[in-house]
Amino acid sequence: MTTYRIDWKWKLIIVSFIIVVLYFCIDFVLMNSPHAAGQARSNYYTAEKRQAVQDNVKMYKWARDERDASIRRAQKYIDLSYEELWSMITTQALPRSYDVNEELGSVIGGQKGPRDDRQSYEIDPVAQPWKVKDKSNGMMFPTNDFASYYRSGLDDKGGFDPKRADRKYLVNRLYPDKGTAFGVDDGSGYVDEKGNKFTFIAFYNHWVWNQWLTDALRSLREAYLYTGSEKYAYGGLILLDRVADVYPDMDVSVYRWEDGFKNAHGGTGQGKVLGSIAEVTLTEQLLLSYDAFLPVLQKKTAPYLSFLQKKAARYSLPSSKGTADSIKQNFENRIIRQIVPAVKKAQISGNFGSHQNVIALAAITLDQLPESAEWIQFALQSGQLERVAGGGWRISGGGVYDVLANRIDRDGYGDEASPEYNVTWLERMNSLADILDSYERVPSADLYKHPKVKKMFYAFLDLVMQGKDTPNIGDSGSIGKDNIWAKRDLVWRAFVKYRDPLFAQAAFLLNGNRTEGITNDLFQPKMEALLAQFRKVVQSQGSYKFKSINLTGYGYTALRHGDIEAWLYYGRNGTSHAHRDALNIGLYGFGLDMAPDLGYVTFADDNILRRRWESNTISHNTVVFNKEGQQPNSWVGIPRHYDDGKYAKLIDVEAPYAYEGADVYRRTFALIPIDDRLAYAVDFFRVKGAGEQVSSFHGMEGTVETGGLKLVEQKSGTYAGEQIPLADPAYSEQSKSGYNYLYNVRKDKDPIGQFYAEWKSAKSVSYNRAQVKPNLRVTMLGSYTDAAVAQGDPPQNKPGNPRRLDYLLTRRPGGESLFTSILEPFAKERTIKTIRRLSVTHEGAAVPEWEAMAIEVALQNGRKDTIICSLESNREYRLENGLSFKGFFGLTSMSSKGAKVQYAHDGTWLQNDGSKQELKSEAERLVGKVAGFTTGWSLDNRLELKFENMASFDVKKLVGATVYVDNHSVTSSNSAAVRNAAYTIKSVIKQEGSHVVVSLGNTTFIQQQIGDRFIYDIQAGQSFVIPLSQVRQF
Repeated sequence: MTTYRIDWKWKLIIVSFIIVVLYFCIDFVLMNSPHAAGQARSNYYTAEKRQAVQDNVKMYKWARDERDASIRRAQKYIDLSYEELWSMITTQALPRSYDVNEELGSVIGGQKGPRDDRQSYEIDPVAQPWKVKDKSNGMMFPTNDFASYYRSGLDDKGGFDPKRADRKYLVNRLYPDKGTAFGVDDGSGYVDEKGNKFTFIAFYNHWVWNQWLTDALRSLREAYLYTGSEKYAYGGLILLDRVADVYPDMDVSVYRWEDGFKNAHGGTGQGKVLGSIAEVTLTEQLLLSYDAFLPVLQKKTAPYLSFLQKKAARYSLPSSKGTADSIKQNFENRIIRQIVPAVKKAQISGNFGSHQNVIALAAITLDQLPESAEWIQFALQSGQLERVAGGGWRISGGGVYDVLANRIDRDGYGDEASPEYNVTWLERMNSLADILDSYERVPSADLYKHPKVKKMFYAFLDLVMQGKDTPNIGDSGSIGKDNIWAKRDLVWRAFVKYRDPLFAQAAFLLNGNRTEGITNDLFQPKMEALLAQFRKVVQSQGSYKFKSINLTGYGYTALRHGDIEAWLYYGRNGTSHAHRDALNIGLYGFGLDMAPDLGYVTFADDNILRRRWESNTISHNTVVFNKEGQQPNSWVGIPRHYDDGKYAKLIDVEAPYAYEGADVYRRTFALIPIDDRLAYAVDFFRVKGAGEQVSSFHGMEGTVETGGLKLVEQKSGTYAGEQIPLADPAYSEQSKSGYNYLYNVRKDKDPIGQFYAEWKSAKSVSYNRAQVKPNLRVTMLGSYTDAAVAQGDPPQNKPGNPRRLDYLLTRRPGGESLFTSILEPFAKERTIKTIRRLSVTHEGAAVPEWEAMAIEVALQNGRKDTIICSLESNREYRLENGLSFKGFFGLTSMSSKGAKVQYAHDGTWLQNDGSKQELKSEAERLVGKVAGFTTGWSLDNRLELKFENMASFDVKKLVGATVYVDNHSVTSSNSAAVRNAAYTIKSVIKQEGSHVVVSLGNTTFIQQQIGDRFIYDIQAGQSFVIPLSQVRQF
């Protein structure tokens, strides 16, 4: 027998060929397998999730309780006959509107109702079909027998045709004393004798679709998934199939806003059943329910099939309903395959993450390649909502990657400023990532692996103050209620996906520091192992611990010490839910928001109250320049200094684009600890420009008293003038100041020396085992043209908001101005004994307060603090009390026992002979050039720094410091595109001489991504500075 030996190279070639062939064969099988044609499996409610439900129900009482609750919620829907369910679905000819009459509310007497008609009208489609109840008087509309009218108009497809309907039913039967035409609606609305339209039936129809149907599907779906009982799926499938019959013909654009039909479409006029925004929720529920009920569609016989077959025999329907496959095809062709075309025509479109989620759900529910992959790619690819030439709208792509790169900042926040709105970005992004996470057939679409998505989960925790509230930034929250926008379920999801112990600690905190009830996710597999890991983290590391932080991408600083915390906002001030509030501050003490922002406006539309007062600069704790609100085109301010030191916690920020005529608009704010729990704050606000400058500050609800002022009550008018009434529309037209919303004015036209306003809280809080009403005293130092106390109103339609707040207003004429104040929060007894301004000289000459301001604060505990803040860091200053300083910010504290601490940030205290004190750090600041940085997306972003004055500095001390790269942002002509380049150093990677590589962690340098091209916040060769802190104790 002859044997042949094959050379090893040929063996390798043959094996490689076999592997390639097998790969393509497997791919071919996957592409053409039954489930690839949308035939076999659920891709959202996967087999693993369904099994997890059964396991969790067996193991946990909370899961059984949720199962039982789902049964109760679904009962009212399975109590209905199949005929009743099927008949709930209406067709295109019947209008939809979320309002009856937004302007007038009730039809009786023109009583003005709430702006949201869901509060003034209600429906009950089962108990009172085709009727709308006016809650202000109990009357029912329409007054005619619309049920009979509707039935008489049904055509051979089971749809309503108004031409066929019998008009004998268009007569007022409920209130005959008001005339035969009163309250009669044929579907197009009732028009009264004054020409006012009330769209009763359109309102009813809208909320059947947008409330009754979505709740029915959700309830039946959950009951089926939690119990496995197919009776719930049968009712759901009847609803889904009937919607599929009618869905392609639905088009809400023919029911126009100007004709009285209000639909949520953001002004595009587009939508299918509902306005494009509301259509998102509807289609989500349709798709999720279909995915849930898929296993039932594998069975050839079922009671719902017999019912649908009878309907097909009676009416001319688009499907014979003969088999379960025909039901699947009806839904897939007439709903799923309608989704992407509808999105492209802006008929399904909402805020970010809305239509993108719907597309992704459609893709995994259809589960057919390459169609599903193409849809997912469309959801992720670049694109936006655009006007179409000749009219109409289109969406050119979901733009998910664009949003991640260009609209979500490096701290993980969306561009809406408002935490309340920004958290919805995370909710939607998490939903989208969750949808795609369960679909392994397009692995490149795993959003959980994207660094910016991971960063988003860490957001919102840093905003929380005193562990219980989030500042009311922009259209967010209210004065009357504490809000934490960080959500337990989102943080828990982050722990599940990333297993960072920090997320476990945060979830524990947001769950009331309890392990019980930490999650109600029935679909979580291997729950016991996950909970064990969670408990282990909490037992070893405890609850989440809040620390001071400077979010330079979002524009927010939190300074924290014991019972006192402060914040400063310098982020977006011009997007849809932002306020004109750059360099706004707030203060918390003893569990109380002592200087609350006004929060969510009364109405979030283009009303004058919102523009001139509630979102305007004057109502916030900042400075108004030249009698105008801030320019609404700044992305973020430019931080210059930040330090979370033991002896001072400091933030210094410039907002160069807040006002066009202001050459300087800069705030330096520091929290100075008194002991382990208490602190006071010092505030330096510098404004330079030829225009009047007014500092506005308001405290909490309560009473206010003043000292050092000779206030005279203004007999009439507002802060705008004695002749200008409150909210005067004429003044609001010609002035953007908002001064006409401040009333009950008391003014000192020539204040001399320092003065104060002290707020005493109306609310009691528990502190040191006693009920106290905390106080906040604000002492103003410097020279001012006048000072006034006035009152302004927070939004009055938010539960718990106070009737009014008291404002302290100080004015300067312009030029170089410095507004200086000491903020002293105290529970019962004051912590400060005396405050006085110290004179400052340079080379024997007096220095103006604009350049350098020094203050001496004597505390009740005997300690005496000297504080200085200057703009000229290279000058040596001599203070009135004999101390000498050079640099930006300094603090000297002398205790009653003679112990002395000197702190300096970006500066140093000097001996009286001008020599430097022997402080711990080698320099006031480190400088150099950027040698390189991480490009592209990364979870570990690094910065290579070439130092010019490093000498023997210990690079380990860089951890926690901030590096400020001069990226020429202040000279940019496009203020909206400006980003600062300030980064917190997380760790030092390596050092080679004067070259040091530091890590910023998951903080990207990417500012924008255009296709495959990146635009970065910094460039190699740009200068950087790292201000250092020095401390000496003696």
